Amino acid sequence: MPAETEADLPALTIAKFDKALHDRSAFSCGFAPIDNFLKSSLSDQVKDGMVTAWIATADGDSAVLGFYTLGAMAVRAEFGPKKGQRARVPDVPVIYIRTVAVREDMQGKSLGTALIIDAMERCLEIADQMGAAAVVLDVLDGDHFDRRWKFYGELGFLPLEDPENPRRVYIPMADVRATLK
Repeated sequence: MPAETEADLPALTIAKFDKALHDRSAFSCGFAPIDNFLKSSLSDQVKDGMVTAWIATADGDSAVLGFYTLGAMAVRAEFGPKKGQRARVPDVPVIYIRTVAVREDMQGKSLGTALIIDAMERCLEIADQMGAAAVVLDVLDGDHFDRRWKFYGELGFLPLEDPENPRRVYIPMADVRATLK
């Protein structure tokens, strides 16, 4: 079987989550806690202002193919972005990608990369409005951890080196800006 590529992706729309427009019922990324979050908790977390969510669908279809969520966060200055250490502040503002998930049948078709690029573009817009030194995410443990760790590393994410969160990675906003601008 040939490797799946970006050419295997349908024409996509990535739009802000709308409970009435996005069909989450058949979504499964292969990790039950993420599936349950999308189906059971996402609406409440969006409503409560905890996250914003962005949903990928095929043009003309409401079924969720993948999604990501963004939220605000601060990390201790002694970890990650060195500019925070120079600023002599205890915490550095970052944008937290809480979740990135792709429906199982869409995995390996570059949808994850498309979602991360879309997230990074939004993070740049946010950082230009309120300031953020980096983008942070936690690499999901469990099956395929090494594949996920490699994926984020290839995108430029670095270990935050926080002993309390060994799977937490970051990419400096300056690197995001240099790559996407």
